[in-house]
Amino acid sequence: MAAGVVLALALGTWAPHLGSSLRLDETLTRWVVQDGLADALDRGVRFQSQPAYYTFVWLWTRLAGTSELALRLPSLLFALGACFAMARLGTRWTRDAECGVLAMVVLVSTALVFRESTDARPYMLGLLVLTELAIAVDRWVEQGRWRDAVWVGVLGAVLPHIHLFFVLALPALALHVALRSGGSAKPAQFWGIVGLLGVGGLAYLPVLQTLLTRSGDYSFAPEPGWGALFQVFVWVPPVAGLLGGLCVAGIGGRSLTDAAAGHQDDAAPRIGRNALLVLAVWALLPLGLLFAVSTLSEGSIFLARYLIVSLPAVALLYAIALRQIPSAPARLSALVLIGLAAWATQTRPVDDFRGAAIAVNRFVAGDAATPVLVATGLIETQHEAWLRDPAAADYLQAPMHTYPLEGDVITLPRQFPGPEIGRSIVGPVLSAKRPFAVIEWSGNGARVLSGVRREAEAAGYRSTLPGGFGNVRVALFRPTGPGATAR
Repeated sequence: MAAGVVLALALGTWAPHLGSSLRLDETLTRWVVQDGLADALDRGVRFQSQPAYYTFVWLWTRLAGTSELALRLPSLLFALGACFAMARLGTRWTRDAECGVLAMVVLVSTALVFRESTDARPYMLGLLVLTELAIAVDRWVEQGRWRDAVWVGVLGAVLPHIHLFFVLALPALALHVALRSGGSAKPAQFWGIVGLLGVGGLAYLPVLQTLLTRSGDYSFAPEPGWGALFQVFVWVPPVAGLLGGLCVAGIGGRSLTDAAAGHQDDAAPRIGRNALLVLAVWALLPLGLLFAVSTLSEGSIFLARYLIVSLPAVALLYAIALRQIPSAPARLSALVLIGLAAWATQTRPVDDFRGAAIAVNRFVAGDAATPVLVATGLIETQHEAWLRDPAAADYLQAPMHTYPLEGDVITLPRQFPGPEIGRSIVGPVLSAKRPFAVIEWSGNGARVLSGVRREAEAAGYRSTLPGGFGNVRVALFRPTGPGATAR
């Protein structure tokens, strides 16, 4: 039944998005891997800081190509792998197979897994590796085998190369080792793990240096309020399942005290205090650190997708709560409700660069001299040095490499009016009295189109706004009056 819920959600809500237009960050993935392996490694370090993921994607695309489906399919498969690994992790940590199954269903129902399962980004690979790492850690502590120790070291060393924030789970896993082993871990194996983690850390230093150099470029999220701490892990599907399951149990005449009395079909596992402590640290440490950095410093990095690192712990905590529902039929109804709630509530943002490119190319009609002003909204476009750097031009126009534009493509800053370079670009275009187009991605606070429209209308242009592209906005401008070039 649980596997059916997972596969139904994957086929019914994930798979239909595989062929849609790539979103902004996904076009960056395609740009990173579109040339040779050396270019992919260099771009993966300099621009995206996830070299292990891009090395994999480069190898994958040599076989599968760079279509939307090809780029996204690995994330869907990684997401499925992570969900089934969650079942194994939950079973190991609670010693209860049903609790593991419930954790798997909770994980598959989350909005984060829904969105990232069809995104050509590193988060589902990171989730799979992290979950497998937690399983390997528990197995090593329990059995003390060298092969498990080596697997722990390898997975832990690779983790930051997939995404740095996944290492925020390592303190919780270290705590798990300390509490489970009681200091009895084999020293040679322990130091072998430390050595492998050290090698992974040393290999990450070039990426870390780039991150520190560009630290100001990663602050594009709004500063979180205190309410975010209480809302971010409140997920509709498992909450609906928990409430619905308790209601069904009540209607059936069962209570939590019945389960506590030890009825065989109701007996929930006894979760030890140490296990709950580890899960609490795993869930709350990344949340607290991201919140603290975002509120106490100038950089805000409080984004839901960065908290994917906490998903396994939070999913297992929800599963433990669901397991307390005092009858097997009521828990089954909870599982069904979780799947239905996930089906009904999950939505995916739309960045239809493909449709926008078609509309603009129809307008340009093959005229290579027609200006096409593009504001991709990338945070780096707020810096004039990036806009003037020819080496950065390809990166800033990544969506246009995926969905090519006809005309004379020019990158705008993410705000207009804003940096002086914006006026130096727009001014000559307006004075030329010829048609031009603007494409803006507005997903993270970029605001260009309204300012350009205001100045263009003052200069005698009329505009049309073809819609239906989600966060991508398009405006087509035609001059009016004497001296205007018509189209």
